[in-house]
Amino acid sequence: MSTPSLKLNLTKPGDAAPKLSLSLDKGERFRVRLAWDGDTDIDLHALVAVNTGSGAKVSDFGDILSTYNVQRTIRGQATGTLPLHADKTFSVHGGALVHSPDATDGLAAGDDEWVSIQPDRLAPPAAGVIEIPLVAMIHPQGSGRAFRSVKNARVIVENALGKELLNVSLSDQFGEFVGVQMGSIMVEASGSSFVGVGVGFNSDFNQVLGHFS
Repeated sequence: MSTPSLKLNLTKPGDAAPKLSLSLDKGERFRVRLAWDGDTDIDLHALVAVNTGSGAKVSDFGDILSTYNVQRTIRGQATGTLPLHADKTFSVHGGALVHSPDATDGLAAGDDEWVSIQPDRLAPPAAGVIEIPLVAMIHPQGSGRAFRSVKNARVIVENALGKELLNVSLSDQFGEFVGVQMGSIMVEASGSSFVGVGVGFNSDFNQVLGHFS
């Protein structure tokens, strides 16, 4: 019998009823920055997965850094597993990955959302390596919108020194999609590295999550 895929509630309060390998320093830190203009709701997601050679897989909700996994009440029902901190950030694995407050539009100056990653704070798995897929997606309530309809949607991945490892326009390079996996952080005994992927998709986050679970 196959193990059921993990799924999250994709509703927010207020909703209607080429390959790169860089930065091989063991103590490396990474920051993923997302910015866009306008009233579209775009979200950053990161998964703390294990790859034993057959792809990155998550098996616990505590591995899912996503606004959909934040504790909240939807139509009288509690959902989500991650507590929201006083500053509206949320995190997994004891703060190894921290997510900015959820932005429901792109009206902020500078970055609208970000994720910080400290790979050396993650415990190594019994087998395989840790892989952290990085995903940006348009919230499903923006039905019918693809990245081409969002102005200046851009993701930057940088290391602790501020060096850009990735700088990609979602509006231009992934215009026909509603989501994209920009790449993954690989955490190995020899150090951590960013690996660019650049795969677009047209599905909701639960379907993407099903691929990794």
